[in-house]
Amino acid sequence: MLNAILKAIGLSSKDERRQFERYPVTSPIEVTVAGKAHNCIIDNVSVGGLRLEPPVDAEAGADLTIKHPESGLNLTGQLIGNDTDGSRISFNSSEAGAVVSVWLRMMHEQL
Repeated sequence: MLNAILKAIGLSSKDERRQFERYPVTSPIEVTVAGKAHNCIIDNVSVGGLRLEPPVDAEAGADLTIKHPESGLNLTGQLIGNDTDGSRISFNSSEAGAVVSVWLRMMHEQL
């Protein structure tokens, strides 16, 4: 409840470090880093980026291209980091991130 109140007035608790709300989705995606393509599944998406499984083979800070084969979606981003289960990706454009986030959530709800 406290987090909701803080969020409503434009503040966040010390524990909440995310700028954008994340939404669970499941969708295949292709990520290309340094010319090498990785087939991944989106785990969640926000206006700022997405989380992929499995992790891509690259170092944090690497530039990448995100492609959704079924729709022709193609945008750029950056690898924020990897853990044992996946990768965190940020979009280079928050405007594109907003469109992609809404589009992926709508597509996921139709399944």
